[in-house]
Amino acid sequence: MEVGMWSFIHTPYNKTEVCEYAPKRAGLYTLWVKYKNGKWVCYYVGKADNIESQLLDHLSKNEKNPCIKKYVKYKCAFCYIKIKPEAERSGAEKYLYDMMKPECNKKDPGGITHLIPLPPKP
Repeated sequence: MEVGMWSFIHTPYNKTEVCEYAPKRAGLYTLWVKYKNGKWVCYYVGKADNIESQLLDHLSKNEKNPCIKKYVKYKCAFCYIKIKPEAERSGAEKYLYDMMKPECNKKDPGGITHLIPLPPKP
């Protein structure tokens, strides 16, 4: 499996930051929220053919996941890792889902787990 390295944590999670730093390439991404007690928690793990486009979609009024809609109103962050082959992205998404248990991922993505490094915490 050809896996890149995780990006730095980018905050705030907004259109300007996404357009400046997110690649128009395939990979995985994590979304994080900062609670009032200062603790950061990963609330969503996703995969995309175009990371930038997918991150922007989550910020749009058309976001269908009510859990994501709830969190993007607060202090959030994102990071990503480039992974081109779809089968490897799917397996890596399954691994992150199993390890991180993000609240806004409504169902198990299934598939064969591919181990990758865990993302950095903000």
